[in-house]
Amino acid sequence: MNLNYSLHNDTVKHVDLSFYVEVQKDNRVNQVIAKMQTSQRKCALVMDQGKLIGIFTAHDIARRVIDQSEALNEPIETIMTPDPLTLKSDITLIEAIRFMSDKPHRYMPVVDAEGRVLGTLTHYAIIKYMSDHFPEEIYNLPPTPDHFASTRDGA
Repeated sequence: MNLNYSLHNDTVKHVDLSFYVEVQKDNRVNQVIAKMQTSQRKCALVMDQGKLIGIFTAHDIARRVIDQSEALNEPIETIMTPDPLTLKSDITLIEAIRFMSDKPHRYMPVVDAEGRVLGTLTHYAIIKYMSDHFPEEIYNLPPTPDHFASTRDGA
């Protein structure tokens, strides 16, 4: 199996989708930010009775919260991005890469056929998947990695 085959046949559910936290719509913005910081995640999926209703990212903090300190005490549903675009878990990695390249989204919620959230796809997760499974094709190594120059270049 090679990288090209994998990109065209492996689905997004093969990739690490754990780059998010889940919060409820009535959580306060400061609570959501604290949860994101504690878990070292830059994305929160906003849920209501088990359904995805919004997304809140580090980018949203910079755009909607930093200059408006009063927003920290608001419910997250007032400043989240509602009804985020999602990816189905059965699409291939190449389809996901194309979709994420066409749209300016760093975090894409992934849902199953019933619409249940499975996680969030990121560019980093795709790159990590490829480098873990195809290190020789991904990493930029010299043809002879044990070969060292006897003198410094320019010396």
